[in-house]
Amino acid sequence: MRKIIAALLALLMILSCPLLSGCSSAPVEPTAFCMGFGSCEIALPETDGPLYIAGYHQGWEIDGVLDLQRASAVWIDTGNGGVLLIGIDCVGLSSATADSIRKRLSGFCRRTGCTSVNVYSTHDHAGVDTLGLWGDVAMDGKNPAFMENLENAAVGAAETAYASRRDGELYFGTAVTEGMQRDSREPVVYDPTLYQFRFIPSDGTPGIRLIVYSAHAESLRGANRMVSRDYPGVMADEIRARTGDDVLFLPGAVGGLIMTSEQTEGEFDAVENRDLTGRRLADYALSIDGGDAEQMLPYELKTARVDFDVPLDNTLFMYYRFLGILGNEMGQGKGTTGYSLRTSLTVLDLGGRTLCMLPGEIFPELVTGEGLTENDPEPLTAVAARHGVDGLIVTGLCNDEIGYITVPSDYCVDESLPFIQEATDAAGRKHYEETNSVGRDAAYFIAEALDKALVCLDK
Repeated sequence: MRKIIAALLALLMILSCPLLSGCSSAPVEPTAFCMGFGSCEIALPETDGPLYIAGYHQGWEIDGVLDLQRASAVWIDTGNGGVLLIGIDCVGLSSATADSIRKRLSGFCRRTGCTSVNVYSTHDHAGVDTLGLWGDVAMDGKNPAFMENLENAAVGAAETAYASRRDGELYFGTAVTEGMQRDSREPVVYDPTLYQFRFIPSDGTPGIRLIVYSAHAESLRGANRMVSRDYPGVMADEIRARTGDDVLFLPGAVGGLIMTSEQTEGEFDAVENRDLTGRRLADYALSIDGGDAEQMLPYELKTARVDFDVPLDNTLFMYYRFLGILGNEMGQGKGTTGYSLRTSLTVLDLGGRTLCMLPGEIFPELVTGEGLTENDPEPLTAVAARHGVDGLIVTGLCNDEIGYITVPSDYCVDESLPFIQEATDAAGRKHYEETNSVGRDAAYFIAEALDKALVCLDK
């Protein structure tokens, strides 16, 4: 009987991670790093439907093109199976769009042994509306033909990334930027570090860089109506021109609201500001090449994903969902609306460095713990440290866009028009971010999801 009980307990421990936390992990056998890159332009459709610029104003149609948005992809594996990262130059993508791209890649995954597909946005405010929030009032602002082109570009980039894969070495390094960011909401907290993974192929061909940086891609600012990849595109183009390397940009903790500071002198020029911002960040990335970059060991490549529900307090988000504007899965839940949103969080162990790929725009305080109270959730770095993870790298807007993930102790909404009119607290501070958040408690669920994902990663 003891042997039977022991066997049942062992089986329960094996099954407890996916059953209790709703996550799945996918280890692969270690050999060497193998990576590939692909990128496709997202064509503007030749249709009569409007193309709205995203990020600032409702009903603003695009005026022209500085440079087309792109879908870029990186394939990563260490011998058996692989992980796919797909970055879209856009303001954000709902989980429905990310799921649609994954579904279209299901055959690709079976053929290649891909174990994890992660789709995220660069949070580009100079792109066509991909969430539906910037059309005319109460109307879906997404253009179906553009969204079709976007998904086609994502699939094409993924195929190219896999086809171009080759063996090589992977290095990790950082550069601390100065004078490049600003925080428009007190307390002033942001991460000035530019994180870079650089893949150097063994065959001498140009490499691949994954760059994480915490600032909204809105250096063109709010008066812009021209399509562009904004500063991440300029940075990628500059690095490629100077080294031949391809670049995949990932946004970090940008909530709060973290954006790039103006780089121009005198009268503001939007395009000049974009170009200076991108080139200066390229300089920081390139400075790592001759510094103390750490070589990553190509041991077991592991990912873990947790699906979870976030209470929905924002009545506007609920109405958007009913109108078909937002595509997130919604069900009955504990939010003040009586509903919750289904979303996900993924962790990736890349050569000993752990990336937390979360939905939405998290306040950096929730990552570092700076200024949090005892009633706020455990900081993500502290959650990671409990699992032996040092130097957690947080990337946002991955596989979903649930808006700002705010600090619960600093959460404030207007009493008369909550989520419609931004609130002003007793200290006179504006609380704009709450109007574009799912609700007060999202941060608790993010921290809990990270904890569950890291448990799964350890299995």
